[in-house]
Amino acid sequence: MVLGLFALLILFAFGIAFLSSSTGSVIASKRDYLSARALSVAEAGVERAMSYLRGTAPDGSTDGSWRTGHPAEGPDDHSGDTWHQETLATGESFKICVRTAAGGDTSRIIVTSVSTVTHGDSTASRTLKVLVERDEENVSPWNNVIFGGVGQTGRSIQGNVRMRGPVHLLGDGEEFTDVDGDGHWDDDEPYVDANTNGQYDAGESYTDVDGDGRRDAREPFVDVNGNGIRDPALTVTDLAQEVSGTADVGNNYDGMPVLLQNKLPTLPTVSFGGETVETLTAKMRVKHGRVDISGSAVVGYPNSTGNALKETMDGVYVSDGFGGNQGTAAVNSDNGSSQGYDLGDGIVEFPALGDPKPGYGGTYKDYLRNNGLVIPGSLSLTPGVPYSNSSGGNSISYDGSGNLEITGIVYVDGDLNLNKSPSVQTLMYEGSGTLFATGDVYVHCNVLPQTNFPLTDRLGLIAGAKMEIATGPGDAQLTMALAMYAQYKIKIGKQCEIAGSCVSSYYEMQNVPHLYHVPELPNNLPPGMPGGDPIYVVTISVKSWQDFAGSAD
Repeated sequence: MVLGLFALLILFAFGIAFLSSSTGSVIASKRDYLSARALSVAEAGVERAMSYLRGTAPDGSTDGSWRTGHPAEGPDDHSGDTWHQETLATGESFKICVRTAAGGDTSRIIVTSVSTVTHGDSTASRTLKVLVERDEENVSPWNNVIFGGVGQTGRSIQGNVRMRGPVHLLGDGEEFTDVDGDGHWDDDEPYVDANTNGQYDAGESYTDVDGDGRRDAREPFVDVNGNGIRDPALTVTDLAQEVSGTADVGNNYDGMPVLLQNKLPTLPTVSFGGETVETLTAKMRVKHGRVDISGSAVVGYPNSTGNALKETMDGVYVSDGFGGNQGTAAVNSDNGSSQGYDLGDGIVEFPALGDPKPGYGGTYKDYLRNNGLVIPGSLSLTPGVPYSNSSGGNSISYDGSGNLEITGIVYVDGDLNLNKSPSVQTLMYEGSGTLFATGDVYVHCNVLPQTNFPLTDRLGLIAGAKMEIATGPGDAQLTMALAMYAQYKIKIGKQCEIAGSCVSSYYEMQNVPHLYHVPELPNNLPPGMPGGDPIYVVTISVKSWQDFAGSAD
């Protein structure tokens, strides 16, 4: 009996120990479960705050300015802060505090998320503190020194050119109807020949609205006078851009003539590498096609201190990579050289004149005609030959001595020539206006603002077909500040210094022209420029992350 009682006592002791251990395990398991749930809910609070900063916030703002409210110099323990609280469909809740980080930089934001979860009579909480950085970029075609569309003959840019500022080349290829659904264009499938010349040519079909047996200026027609072939998307074997010799892509105005720089706004500055530097916020984006770099050419320069200039590119996004005898060795970018195109499909497209203009109800070309001063036939602005015309708030006045005053949109139903003479080499413009030619545009003179481009004076040139710059005898060393668009091609024949932006399907460059982006241009465009509406892309990046264990009971 004594031995049996002793055995029972031992079994009882083991049972109590096992029961205690099991109960502790259950409690610990519940706490771990609640803690994991609390962490997930706190992370959901951080993600919700980031979505508000990226899109529409609770106060209705869409510019990332939303903050939950807190004392100007509130303590780190959040006493006195205002919190935004939400309850999830599962019953858990979180509260978030969103405040600007120390130093007053509104792009750097501290998000604190505190979660609360329950299970039965148990509750758990978790706190996360995350430093995020909000970046908003306008990826409009006009926020580039060069924007290229479909490309042609295997290249978006043919020839050497110095480009200072962002470069964006699509190389998408022309749209087509995939009749047999095989995913590629076949010879007998219809396509859109985007490289049209924008004017009626003999033999093209038209609608005889008034029945007079001939095509009148306002009667619609089918513009089939493109290059006559479907231009495909560029591939890895094609050259989206060839950079060689003294050509380069850069992020500053180093080397710009003083005469031209005095006509432009000062560049914005950023803190980089411990110093304040001027920058063009230059990124290179190439959606389709390889970038070949040869000789002494570079894409960005190595960082150098002491000169107040940003040498490296802010980013390089080239899906098909780099070639040439230099390749990636000549790429100097803050994000390296291996990242592919970052904007995907449908965000940025080439703005063809036949595309619908947002908010208008018609095409860009319709808008230009219906809202502009229409000049029948071609127009030449030539020294010694004054010209003046106006209608409906749009006006153009050229005094024959090289001085141009322009307001609004001037629609030229033909070609446009900007000429010079031995005594007048420069066209000086003032006002804000756009010259649109349904045919070709030829520029043979300097084109400069009277005061400042584009804050005070701004001029836009639009070619329905092609634009030729400095292709005539004696046209070398021209200097310009303007916005240029050509549906088909922009050709620069001689060495020029040009500030502004170029938007075209294709480019042909000779003798290394120097092109400089003007960051203020997208916000101060001449009227009616195709693709002029901003396209904002917002990114939120996490810079640091702190997890405070919180509590569970």
